[in-house]
Amino acid sequence: MSTDQNKNNSLPSLVDFFLKTPLYEVFHADAVDEFQIPDLKIQGVKNFQGTIDAFCMECKKDSIFRRAEINQGEYEDYEDYPRTSHDSKVFCIPFVCTRDESHNMYFYFMVHNYTVRKIGQYPSLVDLNSNKIKKYRKILGDKYKEFNRAVGLASHGVGIGSFVYLRRIFENLIEEAHQEAKKTLLWNEENYNRSRMDEKIGLLKDYLPEFLVKNKIIYSILSKGIHELSEDECLKYFAPVKLGIELILDEKLEKLDREAKTF
Repeated sequence: MSTDQNKNNSLPSLVDFFLKTPLYEVFHADAVDEFQIPDLKIQGVKNFQGTIDAFCMECKKDSIFRRAEINQGEYEDYEDYPRTSHDSKVFCIPFVCTRDESHNMYFYFMVHNYTVRKIGQYPSLVDLNSNKIKKYRKILGDKYKEFNRAVGLASHGVGIGSFVYLRRIFENLIEEAHQEAKKTLLWNEENYNRSRMDEKIGLLKDYLPEFLVKNKIIYSILSKGIHELSEDECLKYFAPVKLGIELILDEKLEKLDREAKTF
C-alpha cells in the first residue's frame, strides 16, 4: 500500500499491530518539527512491555509471550529515531514464551519519513493464524484449504482475494444445510432457487447455526467487499467477518461434540 493511501492511518491496538497487521502497511506519525518524531504511538511500539497471547510454534499450543531484552547485533542501537525525514531506522521487538524461554517471536519495524511499518516477523502471520484454524478442518473438509488461503491472503495484505475465499466458505455452509433440507417432504426447491441469499437463510433456519441465521448480513458484507470495496476496506473488515465465520463453525463443532456424547 502506498504512503499516500494511508496518510490518515492511525495505529491499531499494539497487540493487533504485532499479531494482525499485514507487513508493510504504512502508518503516519504527527511530527512536531522536521528533526524528530516524538509521536507517542511509535514510542509505544518501541517501548511495549506488555504480554501477548499467541500460538507457540514450539509448544504447539496457545501461550503467553513476554517482552524480552534486545540482543540482535546491528539492532542493539535501535533506541534512536531518524534525525531527518530522509533517514530510516529499523528496530526489533523480541518476545519469549513464558512456558519455555527458548521459544521466541520477533517483530521488525522501520521508521522512515515520519511513518512506521512492520517489515518482518517470525513466526509469520500465516503460521500463527493457520494453527488457530486447524480445529475447523473436520467441519470444513475440502473447504479447509480455502479458509487457509483466505487467512494467508489477508496476512499478505490482499483484501478482496481473501473475501472471495471467505464467501465460498459461507456459501458452502448454506449449501450443506440446503442438501439436508431437500430430504424433507415439505421442502419447496423451486421457491428456494428463486430466493435471494438472505431469504434462503431464512428458509434454512432450522438447519443452520443460530449465529449464522442472526448474522446473515455477513454474506452481504462479503459480496459488497468483492464487488465494491477497496483492498484496504476489505482488510479492515476481514477480522470481524472471519470471526463471524469462526463462531458459526464453533457452533457446528459444539453440535458434533454433543451428538458424539449422545451415542
